[in-house]
Amino acid sequence: MYIKCWGTRGSLPVATTNARFLTLLEETINQARAGGISTTSELLAAAKDGKLFQPLCYGGNTSCTEVGHKGHSVFVDMGSGFREAGTAAIQSGAKEFHIFMTHMHWDHIMGMPFFVPIHVPGHKLNIYHVHRNAPEYIRINFNGVNFPLTWEQLGGKVEFHQLKPYQETIFGDLKVTPFVLDHPGGSFGYRCEAAGKSAAVGVDGEFKRLTPQELGRDHAFYQNLDLLLFDSQYEMSELASRFDWGHCSPNIGVDLALREGIKTLLFTHHDPWATEEKLRRMYANAVKYMHAQLDAHRTKWDAVQPGGPVLKMAYDGMKIEL
Repeated sequence: MYIKCWGTRGSLPVATTNARFLTLLEETINQARAGGISTTSELLAAAKDGKLFQPLCYGGNTSCTEVGHKGHSVFVDMGSGFREAGTAAIQSGAKEFHIFMTHMHWDHIMGMPFFVPIHVPGHKLNIYHVHRNAPEYIRINFNGVNFPLTWEQLGGKVEFHQLKPYQETIFGDLKVTPFVLDHPGGSFGYRCEAAGKSAAVGVDGEFKRLTPQELGRDHAFYQNLDLLLFDSQYEMSELASRFDWGHCSPNIGVDLALREGIKTLLFTHHDPWATEEKLRRMYANAVKYMHAQLDAHRTKWDAVQPGGPVLKMAYDGMKIEL
């Protein structure tokens, strides 16, 4: 099973301005110099090998994640990253697509009008949703005003599939099941399982419910995951002023991973105002926090993965094989 991140920003896409690019370039050159790199060829080689900042930048597309196994794949959300996924899909010759929606906020549906296959006859999108009014909220964007084409003018076919929480959908050996997240207006995560491996997408989620008792039926969806995409939009110091905004912080994900045996924690849904420097700082603080807390869970983790959970920051284009 693989996971590919087509979009990792939250709330709003982030453009790479000239000033932003120059800042990233300066940071990279300074790091290279500190490492004894003095030529352009050495700099390029080190960047490609991940010996400098990894990644050099995190990307600017909003949420879109692909999960696949043995010829079957699904997408979770249609943020602006869905546009690039559509270009790749056309090139691959794929004709039918399966998309699972966490919720209907704009940053999670804004890529759909630019997903090329919906404009090409012979292609089909299957959209799976728990929110009862999802078809209405999606169709309304194709009204000839907000987007030039109306729903009736789309060349491809779109079919909606209403789901209930905890209802499985199966594609070959790949099973996808929605569970409940904490987010204004309601949001749903998805646990994907295939060939003994498991990954879950946990955006948008504030994770107000932390204990097994508070999580209730949702608790099982976090247990013993191989990977969890965790909403980590804010630093811990920012959470109090953003209560009930529906997003979380890396350290809370670390606590969850340590307790539930989650082998890899992938931080995503990056704040649009967060620079690469801030995201690296958030990651470093999460690693430090994890090591400080690991001893309290040592008995569990010595049997699972002695070093504790692997922590990663998601970036656009990132692909992980489980």
